[in-house]
Amino acid sequence: MKKRFWFLAGVVSVVLVIQVKNAVFIDYKVEGVSMNPTFQEGNELLVNKFSHRFKTIHRFDIVLFKGPDQKVLIKRVIGLPGESIKYKDDQLYVNGKRVAEPFLKQLKSVSAGSHVTGDFTLKDVTGTSKVPKGQYFVVGDNRIYSFDSRHFGPIREKNIVGVISDAE
Repeated sequence: MKKRFWFLAGVVSVVLVIQVKNAVFIDYKVEGVSMNPTFQEGNELLVNKFSHRFKTIHRFDIVLFKGPDQKVLIKRVIGLPGESIKYKDDQLYVNGKRVAEPFLKQLKSVSAGSHVTGDFTLKDVTGTSKVPKGQYFVVGDNRIYSFDSRHFGPIREKNIVGVISDAE
């Protein structure tokens, strides 16, 4: 009788732990090369679904979000609400000020002098001069191979399902 109780208690505990994990975290498997070299295809991530509700999203945070077809995508935030974004000669400008992107150093070193990011302004790609309130402009680190805000516009905060802070 005692053995049966402990066996059932163990089974219930395992099921409970799995349910809590699934309620709090999202398992994400990186598909494609758009986030190389930061994440490679096949990398598996466990991301807290609620962390972004209790802290501010910052520039260069990596977010998981529901894309245009509701599929979860992973990209890096480069534009915050109210900001203007521009790329010129492979350099990011936010509100007219040059902003360094140290995470692109490795990619730029192997690009043999060609640009990692093509020139564009926010207005060119979205028709608006500033990222709208409650939205973020996101791009993949491997810009040439990334389907991102340059194609589908800024993402809504409500579509973000998890955040990996740049400091993490």
